[in-house]
Amino acid sequence: MSDSTATVSQARLAQLAGVARAAVTQWRTRHTEFPKPVDAGGDLRLADVIAWLDTRPVPANRRGSDEAAGVTYGDRVRRRLRAAEEPARDRVHELAALGTEFGGNAVRAEYLYLLLCLTYLRLYDHDRWSRLTRSVPPDGDPGMAWRLLRRVVALADESLAAPDVLSTSEAPSTRLRPRSFEPVRKVIALVAGLGPADFARLRAAYLRQVSIDGDVISTPRGVARIMVALLAGTPVGGDALIYDPFARFGELPAEFIRTAGDPAAMVGGNLAAVRVRAEHPDAAELRLAGMWLVASGTPAELAVTPAPTPVGATFVLTNPPFGKHVEDTWLRHCVDSLAENGRAVVLMPYSAGFAGKATMRRELVDQGALIAVVALPARLFSNTRVGVCIWLLRRPTGRPAAVRFVDARHRGRARGLHVEFDATDVAGIVAAVTAEDQAECSVLATPEEIQARGYSLHPPEYQDRMFTRSPADVARAELEALATKVGLPSYTTGSGWPGRPLNELCDVRSGVPHRSLTAAVARAGTAGVIVPVVHPRHLRSGVVEAADAPLAEAGSLEKYRLRTGDVLWVRTGAMGQAAMVGDAESGWLPHTNLLRLCVIDLDALDPAYLLAFLLQPAVLARIRERSVRSVTTSISKGVLGELVMPLPPLAAQRDILAALAALDDHAASLQRRLDAVRAAEPVFGQHLILRSAAQRRYSRRRGVKVQVRALQPGGNGENA
Repeated sequence: MSDSTATVSQARLAQLAGVARAAVTQWRTRHTEFPKPVDAGGDLRLADVIAWLDTRPVPANRRGSDEAAGVTYGDRVRRRLRAAEEPARDRVHELAALGTEFGGNAVRAEYLYLLLCLTYLRLYDHDRWSRLTRSVPPDGDPGMAWRLLRRVVALADESLAAPDVLSTSEAPSTRLRPRSFEPVRKVIALVAGLGPADFARLRAAYLRQVSIDGDVISTPRGVARIMVALLAGTPVGGDALIYDPFARFGELPAEFIRTAGDPAAMVGGNLAAVRVRAEHPDAAELRLAGMWLVASGTPAELAVTPAPTPVGATFVLTNPPFGKHVEDTWLRHCVDSLAENGRAVVLMPYSAGFAGKATMRRELVDQGALIAVVALPARLFSNTRVGVCIWLLRRPTGRPAAVRFVDARHRGRARGLHVEFDATDVAGIVAAVTAEDQAECSVLATPEEIQARGYSLHPPEYQDRMFTRSPADVARAELEALATKVGLPSYTTGSGWPGRPLNELCDVRSGVPHRSLTAAVARAGTAGVIVPVVHPRHLRSGVVEAADAPLAEAGSLEKYRLRTGDVLWVRTGAMGQAAMVGDAESGWLPHTNLLRLCVIDLDALDPAYLLAFLLQPAVLARIRERSVRSVTTSISKGVLGELVMPLPPLAAQRDILAALAALDDHAASLQRRLDAVRAAEPVFGQHLILRSAAQRRYSRRRGVKVQVRALQPGGNGENA
């Protein structure tokens, strides 16, 4: 490559440029400026042909996976010649080794950030990269090295057209303090040999590092693919604006650009151009988002503050922050930001579908703005186990509309501690969302059905296995089958009891706060009101069994003390245990990990009926669906209080309890008989074998009646 007189045959040129031989022939015959052959064999001067190829960008559909947007055929020829001349080098590995000169593992994230900025300039802004490399002196002091690192970030901000938006002084790489100038010069020299695949490797390494160091979250590739795929087929004409109001590291709009290579092939229309607006309050993350979007083929308009007015987006794609009751605010912002026929795909935690007030959920359903909700499995993210749903939204139509609920928590494959999606999972989820009728784990719920469930938008609650009212004929058939098997009395069936949320029927309270309980236990040896503390382990089969309960001084905890008829529920970990407080436990204290349900009106609700309801398997399943999953599974008093329970008249409640008690007694009687038979079997067998028993019985073997006589000691061994 260094020899200006080197030549190349047309066949070899086609190989280096990655085109067919016919393409080289077309270049030569159709373009008068194409270099002329230098000999009778048709060979071309290599330097001249590379210079000509530098004017010809590689089309998007012909670029390799390791080639960036804007790469030319000349770049491709140089790279392939260089690869042929020198042994393969892992420059990323060499760069990692140089990290010790910048502070080692203590600043690993900051060092990777520097490498990303340098590699971005090298691959996607040749002019600024050239200005940078020309400004690097052969030697310098640590102060010059630090100023050079600041210049790298400033050039990246200029390249992203955001020098006034992004703050160079707050970039992580400016916190580096190289020990000398030489490591900086070596890093820049190594980065000069990196390619697009190396940029992706460095970005992945950075995301892994910041997820370990803190609570930074990026959207997994599989989730991004599903969110983008849900937009396929949306009719769009003209230009399209992709808007991410909380861009994180740019993964969602970048996935749209990559998936849509030719955007018109993905959506139901012709897109003249695609614009991207990305917002994030953290300038360091926003800078990386901008770089990743350029690498994906579309520069973005960047902003650290939200758009002051609705942006009229064709598509909104976002994974906003969770918690502190901000979900409703994000949902409203996304809907308000849509163009007339736009669509929004928003990632939300499970709890957004049922926790807190239902005002926003009711508005989305009643105004026809919600199209579908898809529940994904937990453990998708590297540093949290919180389960998430995808919400598909549109501009309000002003009319209530049915909503598609898809329970896709069974999708995906475990990869170590996390769950990942493949192409089959993505296609299956999209098919479930677009199904015209009921499908596996996919239900189309009417506005009336959603209203009847208190505007819960959690997909598992709409699946057949959940606690739902059965039609009268189904209930009748099930009861008749049970009557045949276990001798149940006959029952009449109806259309179901009216439902009421628990927080209208009970005062749902938390147990004693951890710090207060610890102090109360420590005071148990002093004078005062000393009472036992009920722990989750003491709740067994609906009653409190607390012989080993620790003691605590309850003088200052009067409002937490239990009373007869309270129902206790385990709120964390292995949920599902419940019990009713009896006279013996009245005045005791509930542990921190318990919720306490105090019936408000005993003339409307029998506490025993409440306990029976909570212990129903379908109800337990529903509560677990609503639990929050992080390190452990837990449920808040607010979420439990929103659970709707059927409420018959008090007399009917007691009839139900009596029927259930009779069935329990029947089961207990059968169990005692079964236990007696099982206890007798080994004893009887022993006596038979030892010939210490004389008993006549009849048994059937192969349909033949046989009389057996066990012999006493001294018998003659005859069998009749």
